[in-house]
Amino acid sequence: MIVLSLFDGMSCGQIALNELGLKVDKYFAAEIKKIAIKVTKYNYPDTIHIGDVTKVYFKDKILYTENGNYKVGHIDLLCGGSPCQDLSNMNKKQVGLKGAKSSLFWEYSRIKKEVNPTYFFLENVGSMPYSDAMEITKEMGVDGIRINSSLVSAQLRDRIYWTNIKGNGIDLFGNNYIEQPIDKKIKLKDILESGYTDKEKAGYILARSYIACPVDPIKMNRYLFKRQKKGFVNVKWKNKDMTEDNVLMLSQTELERLQTVPEGYTKCLTQREASNVLGDGWTVEVIKHIFQYIEL
Repeated sequence: MIVLSLFDGMSCGQIALNELGLKVDKYFAAEIKKIAIKVTKYNYPDTIHIGDVTKVYFKDKILYTENGNYKVGHIDLLCGGSPCQDLSNMNKKQVGLKGAKSSLFWEYSRIKKEVNPTYFFLENVGSMPYSDAMEITKEMGVDGIRINSSLVSAQLRDRIYWTNIKGNGIDLFGNNYIEQPIDKKIKLKDILESGYTDKEKAGYILARSYIACPVDPIKMNRYLFKRQKKGFVNVKWKNKDMTEDNVLMLSQTELERLQTVPEGYTKCLTQREASNVLGDGWTVEVIKHIFQYIEL
């Protein structure tokens, strides 16, 4: 199996393929973030990193990249999660596919046309404007599948996936589609190494999310309410009565559990670096749910 992964990040697609037992002969990864490359190389040293996606071209069965040219023949799987910063509703401007970062989607589209892979897979944020979602759908030629990671993990992570991989679901017209994952009913408290939380799910992973909390219980409640309004929900307390000054950010292992990556996968990184790449990554159990239907 030959895989070309664009915007590869920490290579969650490779984790999913490996855990499913799908043999990968060559895995080409277009990525420029150094800490993402570092953690991928740590876990998958055979990964072929090919650099900047804007400098990747495919013609006459040759993959041209800034790190060299490779005769690869046919690509079995093209996957990627193009940047969401300009699409997410966390961005007040939300300029969409015209934004400097999210416009990189068009590089994915270009390479998809050049490669004509057996399977393609594209991920992006679920909160994007409807018009942008429809534009991506038109360009990909398939409807997006909306899946929230809350079904298979302890976090709320609403995403849309476009793919030509066919699942076991059958619609009214007899066409196959990928059905929703079975709800595993995992709660935030289930993935904690220690401590207490009354929240059922975490929100999103942030690189900078820890601020010391005041001791006074009333002030603590106000503080937590403000944090929750801003989306900072990776909070736990050692005592249910919240009388101690013990608001902590999630541990590195707990962050890995949120994204359902193997424990210890990011141990070559610092806590902040791990939060950064995990926040950019995919929920592996969702990707496995989709990739399980790949037939080669």
